[in-house]
Amino acid sequence: MTIGALRAAGVQLLRQHGVESPELDASLLLAHLLQKDRTWLVLNQDQIVESSVEKQYLSLISQRTAGLSVAYITGFKEFMGLEFSVNSAVLVPRPDTEILVEKALEWLNNKASYPSGPPKVLDLCTGSGCIGISLAYYHPELDLTLSDISKEALAVSKNNAERLFGAKRAASVRLVHSDLLDFFLHQHEQFDLIVSNPPYIPRRIIPDLPREVRQEPLLALDGGEDGLDLIRRLINGAQALLKDKGAIFIESDSEQILSIQELLKNNGFHAIESYPDLSGSLRCTRGSKLST
Repeated sequence: MTIGALRAAGVQLLRQHGVESPELDASLLLAHLLQKDRTWLVLNQDQIVESSVEKQYLSLISQRTAGLSVAYITGFKEFMGLEFSVNSAVLVPRPDTEILVEKALEWLNNKASYPSGPPKVLDLCTGSGCIGISLAYYHPELDLTLSDISKEALAVSKNNAERLFGAKRAASVRLVHSDLLDFFLHQHEQFDLIVSNPPYIPRRIIPDLPREVRQEPLLALDGGEDGLDLIRRLINGAQALLKDKGAIFIESDSEQILSIQELLKNNGFHAIESYPDLSGSLRCTRGSKLST
């Protein structure tokens, strides 16, 4: 069978099972198996593949039709132009989250100075580390802390820091096992910037999520009855963790934006702004701390 015919067979199987993006997923899985890119597949579609490759590819397609995401099958997901390692201990990075990174980078770049040294950045509920590591990749001088309640997630973020930064620089990235803010509040530590993509899915709708999303860690999805349990805790404690003129950026569902803006306002934050994702839905909200 040729590469083109094998890909076409994969597309047909995915389409029959109702996979939303059969053409893209079939190409990504075949490119992963052959360790090539998608352009190579197009240029070499008449090349014959061995029967062993056919069997391996159909096995990958079978995993996808069973509801496993492409990222979990391949072990990687692109985010902010970088390739992050992922597994079932972490959420799959999504393009919608890139707006948080972009706006946080703008905020970092617009700061005139950091009188106490490099900007200290805390990525809470870090998961794969995609937010904090992307910030540090594109703003290399910052002092980065990655934190999560899951030790398995921290192992993934550590691996990504080492892969993207190299061992020497990755050693400067601090990894902290903490239930949200608890560790840092006990240490009376402060940061210039806090970023977070916390669990924010209302518990009642989790059973209705797409099958592949339900295979992601429940700990990283479940935001309580209204999806705001962890966000309330985060906002209630964030003032104590921020330096003067510091800021917090939080990802959420668009329907939660007004509630989050109100929570920020009630907790003394100002310059509150929300930003749309690629689809135009509000996805990320910023609040700033006044000088004392």
